[in-house]
Amino acid sequence: MAIQAWRVKDRYYRLIGSRCRKCGAEYFPPVYRCRKCGSADIEDRQMPKEGSILTYTRLHEPLPGFEAQAPFYLAVVRLDNGARVLTQLVDSPEESVRTGARVRATVRRARVDGETGLIVYGYKFIVV
Repeated sequence: MAIQAWRVKDRYYRLIGSRCRKCGAEYFPPVYRCRKCGSADIEDRQMPKEGSILTYTRLHEPLPGFEAQAPFYLAVVRLDNGARVLTQLVDSPEESVRTGARVRATVRRARVDGETGLIVYGYKFIVV
């Protein structure tokens, strides 16, 4: 997996989603068929870098590989175009994490591949 991560790096670093050419609906992650009108006329689209928190949770028991980051917040963010992103919140004081808070995308280290030592980066969000 880590060896192939470079092939889709734009998806991790630039928040590339989809836009339906027929009705204009936008999605993240990318889709192959519009959920709104059913069209397959889909194009890649750069998603907005800002949005607001719809809901969040604080994880004390993280998945393997994220133990050093515990506890941390996971949030569903509604981007300014209406698309939704499940993301980790970083570098945000506990008192600033709340429903409706404005957030901005940032790039942070996601993990280090144990076999190759390759550092994999990805998008996360920070409360602004």
